[in-house]
Amino acid sequence: MDDSNDELLQEFQRKSHEVGLKVTTARFAVYRYLKTGADHPVVDRVWDAVKQDLPAITRESVYRILNDFASHGIVAVVDRSDVVARYDCNPVRHDHFVCERCGRFFDFELSELPGLVEPIVASFGTIGRVEIRASGVCKSCLAQENAPNRDVEPTR
Repeated sequence: MDDSNDELLQEFQRKSHEVGLKVTTARFAVYRYLKTGADHPVVDRVWDAVKQDLPAITRESVYRILNDFASHGIVAVVDRSDVVARYDCNPVRHDHFVCERCGRFFDFELSELPGLVEPIVASFGTIGRVEIRASGVCKSCLAQENAPNRDVEPTR
């Protein structure tokens, strides 16, 4: 094992310990690929790379590992993969807030966004659309979460 792989293993062990995940060969293989491999890969790309070293690993295992990493803050999900396409009857430029619990979309507009982003992003190519998509928990879901549980007897 070279020094860079050794350092990566130590980093992975530290992060796993911090969030309470068990360190396994499969988890480390996925983590190593994410840190040293392609940028923003989909699960199939991760699986194809990891199974070179671990031929018995399944796509489902890689998917589960990635979800564990995401739920513990080790990686971020860049785009929701559970939805193929969403359609909006408002074609005018606007932004979205997506509730991570109920999946509802809420529209909002940051009118100054295109002017701020375009000069920075233009170095990558021609811009077709500028949009912010924020995610979190909506007020309705927060209210349900904070509502008293009516099935539980109050303590005296």
